[in-house]
Amino acid sequence: MIELTDAIKRDVNNAFVETHPVIVVGVTNAGEPTVSFRGTAQALGDSALAFWSRTPATSTLVASLPEHPNIMLIYSNMGERRFYQFAGTARLDDDPEVDRVVWDNSPELEQQRDPERLGKAIVVELTSVRGRNDEGMVMMEADGS
Repeated sequence: MIELTDAIKRDVNNAFVETHPVIVVGVTNAGEPTVSFRGTAQALGDSALAFWSRTPATSTLVASLPEHPNIMLIYSNMGERRFYQFAGTARLDDDPEVDRVVWDNSPELEQQRDPERLGKAIVVELTSVRGRNDEGMVMMEADGS
């Protein structure tokens, strides 16, 4: 079962301001990898992550989600020996309240890049989390193992 600890949530929620932006990896509709840095990555509840897409209409990642929803998010702070690989199923969210929460919880510098809030939240329901932090090794699976 995925239940993000407070330590994992803190690392993800502070990744950008601590200069460790989360990396998102997906697959385009042409089958090519797509990689991006996300300063807005954040925990959304206990079993999901979310981030803001400033230009969903032209985003390669957003366009690929209906066909290729499985993505990875990577957090790395090797100086502190904290790192995670998050796997999950992503979707462009259609709930205005989720958009508001993700926007409000995004760093101010990132908000300034979309001042009119034209973007949308992408929500990733986690299927696994692997890594290491101050508490030790992290190994979580959505199926309860």
